[in-house]
Amino acid sequence: MGVYNVHAGHNSIVPGAGKYLDEVTEDRKVKDKVISYLRQAGHTVYDCTDDAGRSQSANLANIVKKCNAHSVDLDISIHLNAGGGTGVEVLNYDSRTKTISDRICANISSVLGIRNRGTKYNKNLYVLANTRALAILVECCFVDSQTDKAAWDVDKCAKAIAEGVLGTKIQSGSSGSSSGSFLVKVLCDLNIRSGPGVNNKLVGTITDKGTYTIVETRYVGTVPWGRLKSGAGWISIHDKYVKRV
Repeated sequence: MGVYNVHAGHNSIVPGAGKYLDEVTEDRKVKDKVISYLRQAGHTVYDCTDDAGRSQSANLANIVKKCNAHSVDLDISIHLNAGGGTGVEVLNYDSRTKTISDRICANISSVLGIRNRGTKYNKNLYVLANTRALAILVECCFVDSQTDKAAWDVDKCAKAIAEGVLGTKIQSGSSGSSSGSFLVKVLCDLNIRSGPGVNNKLVGTITDKGTYTIVETRYVGTVPWGRLKSGAGWISIHDKYVKRV
């Protein structure tokens, strides 16, 4: 399984572009959905979005610091474009990410019905140049295009990005489940439930911060839950509580 960083660009203090769509609002919606889809498919994902930077340079530095704190296969930056154009494009540092970039462009263009502006390269963008892992920056559509606004669909866009990254189809539905075992290191005291989700009965608590085997993953909303191999029940496997090993 892969490991990914995902973040939305800008923040409410140093906002991005806006007109028919607001970049900060929409890129965070897409970011959340991309993370959900990748986790639903069984991958480890870190959210490296910055909401604290009070200048453009601080915002970018905070994002890169968060990204570089993890060893990942790819950093994925989510943005919306502006400037009078229309369509989707993906910016890359070099051609090592071209295959993924081409897939994302084709996917978003197809599902939204907007222009495919294609893979582009830029070595001067801060995130692309300073993350340790390979990185891509997705410009999902143009906020100042009425055509793009009319076609805009957060869920379709996010699914297209996730499928482009993975090179495979993802089953729709945020409550989807997947099988396949993996190990997690528990980072704090963690409740065990009779089923996935906090509405299920509390049946125990993990207090030893040990390593456990997960044999099934299921999403409740955007939160991933894992079924313990021991049969004791289900635990939240959000990266706030556990780390894959």
